[in-house]
Amino acid sequence: MSRKKQPEAAKIVENIEPGTLDELMGDRFDIYAKDVIQDRAIPDARDGLKPVQRRIVYVMWKTGNTIEKQTKKCAHTVGEVMGKYHPHGDSSIYSALVRLSQPWIMRVPLVDFQGNNGSIDGDPPAAYRYTEARLSAISNELIRDINKNGVDMGLTFDDTEFEPNVLPAHFPNLLVNGASGIAVGLATEIPPHNLKEVIDAVIYRINRPSCPIESLMRFVQGPDFPTGGIIYKTQGLYDIYLNGRGTVTMCSRTHYEVSPDGLDQIIVTEIPYGVFKSAIIASIDKIRRDKEIDGIDEVRDETDKTGLRIAIDIKKGFKKEAILAYLLSKTKLRTTYSANMIAIVNGRPQTLNLLSYCDTYIAHQKDVYTRRINFDLAKNKARLSIVEGLIKAASIIEEVIKVIRLSKDKADSKANLESRFGFLPDQSEAIVMMPLYKLSHTDIEVLMAERDALKEDIAEAESILSSEEKLSSIIASDLREIAKTYSDKRRTEVKPEEEMNSAAIDKSDLVAKDDVMVALTRDGYLKRSSIASYKGSGGHTGAYPGMKNGDTLLLAKQCISTDHLLMFTDKGQFIDLPVHMIKQTKWLDEGIHINFTATLDPKEKIVSAFVVATFRSDLYIVLATKLGSIKRVRLDNFASLRLGKPARAMKLLSGDEVVDATLTSGDSTLCLFSKGGLACAYSEKEVAPFGTSAGGIKSASFHGEEVVDVESLNPGESCKFALITDMGATRILSSSNINLGKRLSRSTVIFKSFKSQVNSLIGVIKLQKEATAPFTVKCTLSSGDYLDIEFPDLYLTPMDKIAKSELKLPKGVTVSRANTLDGILIDSSTQSFDKAEEAEESAPAEEPAKEGEGEPNMVTNDDSGFDEKYEQISIFSDFNFDD
Repeated sequence: MSRKKQPEAAKIVENIEPGTLDELMGDRFDIYAKDVIQDRAIPDARDGLKPVQRRIVYVMWKTGNTIEKQTKKCAHTVGEVMGKYHPHGDSSIYSALVRLSQPWIMRVPLVDFQGNNGSIDGDPPAAYRYTEARLSAISNELIRDINKNGVDMGLTFDDTEFEPNVLPAHFPNLLVNGASGIAVGLATEIPPHNLKEVIDAVIYRINRPSCPIESLMRFVQGPDFPTGGIIYKTQGLYDIYLNGRGTVTMCSRTHYEVSPDGLDQIIVTEIPYGVFKSAIIASIDKIRRDKEIDGIDEVRDETDKTGLRIAIDIKKGFKKEAILAYLLSKTKLRTTYSANMIAIVNGRPQTLNLLSYCDTYIAHQKDVYTRRINFDLAKNKARLSIVEGLIKAASIIEEVIKVIRLSKDKADSKANLESRFGFLPDQSEAIVMMPLYKLSHTDIEVLMAERDALKEDIAEAESILSSEEKLSSIIASDLREIAKTYSDKRRTEVKPEEEMNSAAIDKSDLVAKDDVMVALTRDGYLKRSSIASYKGSGGHTGAYPGMKNGDTLLLAKQCISTDHLLMFTDKGQFIDLPVHMIKQTKWLDEGIHINFTATLDPKEKIVSAFVVATFRSDLYIVLATKLGSIKRVRLDNFASLRLGKPARAMKLLSGDEVVDATLTSGDSTLCLFSKGGLACAYSEKEVAPFGTSAGGIKSASFHGEEVVDVESLNPGESCKFALITDMGATRILSSSNINLGKRLSRSTVIFKSFKSQVNSLIGVIKLQKEATAPFTVKCTLSSGDYLDIEFPDLYLTPMDKIAKSELKLPKGVTVSRANTLDGILIDSSTQSFDKAEEAEESAPAEEPAKEGEGEPNMVTNDDSGFDEKYEQISIFSDFNFDD
């Protein structure tokens, strides 16, 4: 069978134009700058929307995603906008959609959102596959009349669809919701305003076309920010409306209260526009932590569903007025807003003052209303022609029927009706398409009534089109109705400039470095206690601090109030919390939950913690996870800029969690232990250091067993480990019994158990050289109770001894965790063996683990790495322990 002849490829004709690089770059950059200014970053003065916002609103309207109907998935809207109208990324479209719904950004939100749309703290929204949205009620006024030829339509980027060049915008959206955008060589920053105030100014300008700008400023008092607050009548405020550029001072709304503890409080209920609440709290916290003033006891975010609330507790003996004045001058409780009212007018960017904006908007409305009236007029005239034709046909119905019967087809019928009776083409079309029974006497009366109504509507429309005054009156009337329906009270108060609080306060002396005790539990309860309280409660004799029933003590350590508590959670986060930020309580009190400072998931647990005096670059933290990942991070990477706030320490795979963390010296030996009784040891240099955002690499060949603990030994160090299982079995293990090899070398079996009583390792305690026997370990049971497990001596347990407990635990109750009545203090005296010249040699071949990718050496259930030479054979191996 012969091959089909392929068509010849078209010949490409080269068209090379020589030129210099500066000329080429200049021309291309001009094109790029024009595109960014006109079609991306700067809003149109007529509808106040950027192209992406306009396309979102148009698509939601076109797909019926309006306030009258149920919300639709945001993924649907994003896909529709991106596929047909907006040739850019989905993230930019979704970000614009979310912004249109955020009530702390938009004075009148244009989108009604369902789901997480971010927060005033700057938190990101949920992914668009989870959220839903629809147009808000007032968006109907933006889009109304678009289907009546109210605006020009243009082709989309691929010439397959039509989109509006501008929306009808029956309310002055540019000033009401404001705008922000950075283009090439210019930027716009338009503050939001009160809907009723702007509409009143527009109506006043409609009725008095020659009024001065000062008369409009009687209506527009100033920006009306959605976050409320206070602004002041400075010259900068007037400059915004006179020149289109100016700066206004914004201040938080505050009042004073007294706390249940009798402390004075500064309560913040409204903050400046565009400022993150978390940033304000962080800045106040920093002042308190750094002791810039010695009068702030605590600052809390008490925001809930009822509204924003920041509580600042004032220590007794300090004046709350002076502290507030200091905070206003040093934090973003008071800041400035620089307005630059640039928008696109007639295709070009233009700086607008209040007067020029009103004129631009009014001209747009007149054009929209004129086009709408002309559309309705043409429609009514067309309908009137048809109605009159039907009425005429009814008067000669018999003759009409006869003509239609004698005609060959529809076209012949129309031609005969037009030639014999003088019907117009649209009339003849309506006659041949209408069932004859509708031309009864009753229907004729209805048609005659419709004809009279159409004539009135046509006369009214022609009257409006011929009268500028009537057209303006209709626009003003509609604006009043919109203001009545959608406006609300002003949120931002305008005060005289004289009321600005400019008082200052001298800084207080720094807080003295106090010796304190800190304690931290797995459930996240922490406390700072005085040494006197610690000793008075018997802490120095081994008494445990107060804890919730079922909780586990992770750390109890003496330190200095200026030290930091570095905590790691099972979700791969870390928290750098200065000790003096921890609320001081008695040693036997439970303490306060870490969520008073850092927001953690309700099920998130603390797994390890260290007291850090100095975040050194020559020490490391090694993190181990349950599914067998390991990661090494330089200690100074955990010196957080967001003190007291959780941040990522390690990226985890799905279902994985951090189980332990240990401090290493740069040349330490890592010892890892599995749940089923395996252990391995290797140099920490087998694990290259990574930043806090990376994942981990495979830690050991544990045949799919879960990792439960990681310990570290300094060079030349040998120690003993106390092991505890979930059944209460104990043993003493020497570090020399664990095979020292490569990271993925074969593991050592450190215990076996009967099949009838399988033991799982739950705790590993590294014994110091000065450890003496007997000693007890306080353990937390699965029932929530506590049990002291005794180690009578420090003799090594034979490696072939079966793990068996003599404890009589209640049925179904196991040992969960071992408590630690100690902790690690990292300061300048902590030994380091890190050598900078060896840093290059320490990197392994694989990259850290990333979820969803087939990384090398990730945890599997492969048993090929099992080293039989370390398997210990029990003298009971020949017995069946199930019998």
